[in-house]
Amino acid sequence: MLKNKKIVLIIPPYKESKKGHLPLLSIGYIAAYLERGGYHVKIIDAIALNISEYETVDLVLKENPDAAGITTVTSSRFSAIKIIKLIKEKNKNLFIFAGGRHFHSVSKESLTDIPCLDLIVRGEGEETCLELLNGYFEKKDLSEIRGLALRKDGKIIFTPERDAINLDALPMPAWHLFDLSLYNQTLEGEKKTKAIGVISSRGCPNNCVFCANNSFLRTLRLLSPAKFVDQIEFLNKNYGYTGFDIWDDTLTMSRKHILEICDEIIKRNLKIIWYARARVNTVDYNVLKKMKEAGCGIIGYGIESGSEKVLKEIKKNITIKQAKDAVRLSAKLGFIIKCWFIYGLPGENFDDIKKTRKLMRQLKNYGALYGAKVLNFSNFPLLYPGTPLTESSMQENIFPKDFRWSSEIFLEKNKKLGTDTTIPLYESRTFKIDEIIKYNKKYDRKISELLQEFFYQVRQIKNFETFRNFIKRFFKFVF
Repeated sequence: MLKNKKIVLIIPPYKESKKGHLPLLSIGYIAAYLERGGYHVKIIDAIALNISEYETVDLVLKENPDAAGITTVTSSRFSAIKIIKLIKEKNKNLFIFAGGRHFHSVSKESLTDIPCLDLIVRGEGEETCLELLNGYFEKKDLSEIRGLALRKDGKIIFTPERDAINLDALPMPAWHLFDLSLYNQTLEGEKKTKAIGVISSRGCPNNCVFCANNSFLRTLRLLSPAKFVDQIEFLNKNYGYTGFDIWDDTLTMSRKHILEICDEIIKRNLKIIWYARARVNTVDYNVLKKMKEAGCGIIGYGIESGSEKVLKEIKKNITIKQAKDAVRLSAKLGFIIKCWFIYGLPGENFDDIKKTRKLMRQLKNYGALYGAKVLNFSNFPLLYPGTPLTESSMQENIFPKDFRWSSEIFLEKNKKLGTDTTIPLYESRTFKIDEIIKYNKKYDRKISELLQEFFYQVRQIKNFETFRNFIKRFFKFVF
């Protein structure tokens, strides 16, 4: 009987994620779907448990499972591969399947390089995993199941893609299978309210060339606002959560959707605070005002560049005016605002970086004007599998020689920049990262920039606490 079969779902260790780790929604949804299908499910979250690959394998085998599934992002892929190999060394007959955005994007290469991995679930995993396990235990031909990459007759084959899932048909994530006491992350940007992740949509219809979402199902689907707020209310009433990190790629993609979510939260009188990822071309004053009334305290915008030319090059589909308007309105309404920028994008030059720096300063000044916190973050573009930027970089031989996603690598330049040392950086042949860093350091030392930053910090002084922080920053800079 299927109900007697035990399935272990594994989240591999990744030390860099420990500080900001939350229960993984994808695993929570798959676990709930398998439970509804009659399986006994165990989740082993090695990040939350703070254990090694060897300890993870010991826990998996201690459960004596009938099958094991493992997910990974690109950053933790080597831990996932190591766990798969260690499990097979100790129990060669255990059926192991893998999924997640990384394995989806490099399915053929992974099955080629990891012979002990039985197969890969591609795309959304709920329906595919249930049908896969039913077929495996009933000894059916797995090549007839949609959404898989597997070996057959000595070849790696891809079965037809599965249709996009209706989110309203999914059960609530299996929160009871996570030890929630292990997760102590606070709300992003606010840093004091204990938070948990929730999601109201899947799929991003945008086409930014650098974004990992490009490799996955892009059809936008929405969970009905009432069902979504049911999850928030459940976590609030049953587990005491008041902070919610909403994981939608763009929560504001549908105006009707976000307004109905806000109305539902207000109607239920939920005393919560939440963080939303948005796009500057999907918000206006009325939307932001309603979000604020419903408890949204932090909002994030991926702006990427202050150059219209670069924004067109990366297919961001926003304008500088939209960025300014969105941040100004958000500051006026009292949000904590996080703005994300990327240096070294395709087609960029020093003039474009100067425009980006100018925009970053203007956005911070909106915060000073309205007494709001505007936080600017910048990095260099990483090349994730399956993105248009990665594909073009491979054609241009920007990748390290003989690079394989399944072969361990340590990138020294990444370490110096404080970024993931296992994921290649995009670096134009005509505009080097070292040149950009040198330019930014020189720019930071300009008297006009120093004065701008000094007066901006002065305008942030509202009370004794902010005055003390200003003095600390001032002395740190001077001495």
